[in-house]
Amino acid sequence: MKRIIFYLFLICLFLNSCITPKVHNKLISDSEETKKKLQQKEKELLALNADFERKSSELINIKKKIDELKNDSIQNGKSLMLLQSKYDELSDTYDLLASKNSRYISEKAKETKRLLEQLEEAQAELFKKEDELNELSNSLLLKQNELQKTKNDLELRAVRVSELELIINKKDSIVTNLKQSVSKALTGLDGQGLTIIQRNGKVYISLEEDLLFASGKYEVNSGGIIALNKLAVALSTQNSLQILVEGHTDSIPFSGKGIIKDNWDLSVMRATSVVKVLLKNPKLEPLQLTAAGRAEFMPIASNKTSSGRDANRRIEMIISPNLDDLFELLNE
Repeated sequence: MKRIIFYLFLICLFLNSCITPKVHNKLISDSEETKKKLQQKEKELLALNADFERKSSELINIKKKIDELKNDSIQNGKSLMLLQSKYDELSDTYDLLASKNSRYISEKAKETKRLLEQLEEAQAELFKKEDELNELSNSLLLKQNELQKTKNDLELRAVRVSELELIINKKDSIVTNLKQSVSKALTGLDGQGLTIIQRNGKVYISLEEDLLFASGKYEVNSGGIIALNKLAVALSTQNSLQILVEGHTDSIPFSGKGIIKDNWDLSVMRATSVVKVLLKNPKLEPLQLTAAGRAEFMPIASNKTSSGRDANRRIEMIISPNLDDLFELLNE
């Protein structure tokens, strides 16, 4: 640059020696201008040099960084390869786990479905059991009501049973007193064809033929009338007695004449005759007495012997208290 300025200076000197002042001034002016430009260029050149040095320094730094980056890139490449290897390994592991997980999820889905089905079945069974429980509860309530009703009925029945027992005891007492009264009234006839027994709440009086009738007859004899009158007095001491008079014969066919044709007629007529004698006592009511004939069809002994036939020819009286109040109580 200095060399160029020197040459320019020489040129100027040369030119000054052979040009006019005007040209000379012009040249000087141009020279000054050129000098200024040269100075400006020098400044620019210096700036460029400074910038070049700065850029060079930056380039060196950049090269260093590039070298560092290359080194880092190599390391990163190795790391990347290692990471890629680990990634591939993890990917394979993930695929395996994903496969297992898919199978597991599928199995769990099936298990969940099965459990849900079992749950639904259990719930249905529970609802069924609940319905059955409600039915049993309602049934139990009905049974409790029925039980309470039955208990009330039993209490009422217990009261009725107590009332029945009182009535039955009263009837038994009446029957016992009646038997005693009849036995006392017919004292002396024991062992002579008279039997008095108490059974099933009734008094059974059995009078053999010889005590009341002649053989084949239905009219009561005098001894029989006396006995029946005493019996009527004993019976009249008790109120509301029911008296059934039955005539019985042996099995030998009746051979008499007149209104009696057979054993049926004889048994009925004898029972009727006894009833008529009893009714002579005004304290006995006709509605209390019933006459019936049994003929030979209810024997108490064998008709093959004489003693058996004697026993079968008899009048039986079945005396029982009036049980209307007892039947009314039973029908309530």
